[in-house]
Amino acid sequence: MSIKMLYEAIIFDLDNTLLNFELCEHQAILGALEDCAVALDLNGVSETIFLQVFETYNSKYWRHRDIFSPSELIEMSYRSTLAQLDIQTEQISNLSQSFWQIFNHSGVMEPDVNEVLTALAHNYRLAVITNGFVSAQLPRMQAAGIEHFFEAVVVSEAIGFAKPSPEIFHHALSRLNLRPAEVIYVGDSLKHDYAGATQVQMDFCYYNRKNKNLPQEAKPRFMISELLNLLELFN
Repeated sequence: MSIKMLYEAIIFDLDNTLLNFELCEHQAILGALEDCAVALDLNGVSETIFLQVFETYNSKYWRHRDIFSPSELIEMSYRSTLAQLDIQTEQISNLSQSFWQIFNHSGVMEPDVNEVLTALAHNYRLAVITNGFVSAQLPRMQAAGIEHFFEAVVVSEAIGFAKPSPEIFHHALSRLNLRPAEVIYVGDSLKHDYAGATQVQMDFCYYNRKNKNLPQEAKPRFMISELLNLLELFN
């Protein structure tokens, strides 16, 4: 039996699987500075340094997302970054608003996404399960021009459960009216994607986009280093 016969549907993660989250975020961080006329070069700071400092604070603050809103977290990240780099501006709340406006319409894709989805759509039903906000994830898919490929897009905010909770996977299966054995899930995160798919007995294809060493206990059904490999496996 060929692999092609095994599955009715392929479900994808979104960030760092179909869309390049880091590049989308970089666009928003730097684009907001430009919108608000905060000139890094006048302050002797490179874009690279600004991004490094911002992301250090951002990853720290996002651990408190149960207490603060996304806008507040981004505002805190700008405030701390600008203070550390000694850049003066009155625009901090505007920076946060501008960030979200840019980020929520930022659709920088991983390599070969269009080609892969176009080919797979001939033989499979396609869907997405993503953690995040509806106001960000759906417009970003539209900005990338890929939303039409998917029969179902399940966003954690909309259903109240996030990966790796089995509930979000069960929700997607019920939308497709399929059993776990009829579906394979493709994602880049062992912690969220692999752990969640495994809990519901769904096969998992690990998109190992940075060629990391696999922990001994992780045993995905398939592993790929680029999305084009999906066509060798499933088409």
